[in-house]
Amino acid sequence: MSSDRFTINRLPATRADQVSHLISEVIQPLEYYSSDARSQEIAKHSAARLVEYIREDPDAVLVAWEGDEPVGFCVSRYDDGLIWLAWFGVKATHRKNRMGSALLSALAETLPLRRAHKIWCDTRTTNLASKNVLRNAGFRQAATLTNHWYGQDFYLWEK
Repeated sequence: MSSDRFTINRLPATRADQVSHLISEVIQPLEYYSSDARSQEIAKHSAARLVEYIREDPDAVLVAWEGDEPVGFCVSRYDDGLIWLAWFGVKATHRKNRMGSALLSALAETLPLRRAHKIWCDTRTTNLASKNVLRNAGFRQAATLTNHWYGQDFYLWEK
């Protein structure tokens, strides 16, 4: 997938360090999550882990590139006929240009190849930006989980 400003492709293993750094850059300042949640989520997306993800499933990490720079990401995994959207994010300087929506569209395009029929994910109940992007991308709020991961409240979404 591409636009005039960016392209979206699978993560090449040789670029995992750059994308891991971008993921950390996006997650670290998020006030929606506790410090424990942020540090654990960043650790789950180290370069080595990203390489593991794409070895298991080449579509597990999609990256938005502006030229040679990674500026957005979408990390997912196959889960019993579904795709779990673990994280998607866009570099702060590149938000408001529908890149998040484009990443979610690119993810949806992977469903047939991955033999999946639905995407599901969560957001913190206070994360208005993600809620808006998910709604605009056709996701439906399926449930509210109180005092859940990291002792925080979440919405579950599906598409």
